[in-house]
Amino acid sequence: MSRSPRAAPAIVLLLALIACAGCGAKTQPERTVAKRTSPPPLLRVGIVGQLDVSVPRVEVTRGTLIAVQRLPLVLVAAGSVGDRAVSSIAAANSGSHFALVGASVQGVKQPNLVGIRFQETQAAQLGGILAGYVSAAQGVAEPPVAWVGPGSPALVRSFRRGVRQVAGGVDVLVVGSPSLPASCKEAALTAILHGAVVVMAHKGLCAAAVANAAAEQNQVAASVGDFELPNAAVAAVVRSAINGSYSGGEDVTFGLATGAIGVRRLDPRIPAAVAVQMRAAAQALASGRRPASE
Repeated sequence: MSRSPRAAPAIVLLLALIACAGCGAKTQPERTVAKRTSPPPLLRVGIVGQLDVSVPRVEVTRGTLIAVQRLPLVLVAAGSVGDRAVSSIAAANSGSHFALVGASVQGVKQPNLVGIRFQETQAAQLGGILAGYVSAAQGVAEPPVAWVGPGSPALVRSFRRGVRQVAGGVDVLVVGSPSLPASCKEAALTAILHGAVVVMAHKGLCAAAVANAAAEQNQVAASVGDFELPNAAVAAVVRSAINGSYSGGEDVTFGLATGAIGVRRLDPRIPAAVAVQMRAAAQALASGRRPASE
């Protein structure tokens, strides 16, 4: 059947209208849908001893080393368990990771055991700064301060350097002794008898004995441990573990730059103004500046 000649223009017009049906319509922008990523899973951490963890996405279990040995990460405060016991448990639990906080693992190495150590010379320097500030605050001729008990030459030099940084005219006495508490206390009393207004010791039972002697004589005591912040190092270890990174078979050392050396504890006999100076001095050293002198 043939079409009428008049129908052709109408068909052409209809096709044109259909083709232009979308003419003039606004183009809708393409929508992008953000993909939601699930948070990392909880990290189960075991703690043995006096340590704290304040890191998100962590589930903490406190207990004995035996009780927490199979958790992914186990943090052990040095002295709470023998180093060899920690090494043996680590060897028996290769699927877990262990950190000995405050001690070296050089003599008890395991591929899943890391030693967390602190820059003790930096802590001793802060102790020297404290001693210098306390001496300078006496308001008379600056009395001496003392390092008491055992201590390596590097620690004693750092203590003396700290004193000199803030009070150049203060004499520094060194009264050595064995690490036995009775010997340390006797050395502290000897230093105080010679006029020392601050007695500084290393750590442990010796430092506790020195503090007792100073308290009996109403003088100031300090120790290297007073300037170590183990929980700052613990937080760094835990954050690395959350990201899937663990250390083992070595020691990792933390210092001022990592926030693990600073003012943790001050003798209550220290004047408030000196406490303020000390915190400012720790911040100055951490940022590479010299602490303010008297």
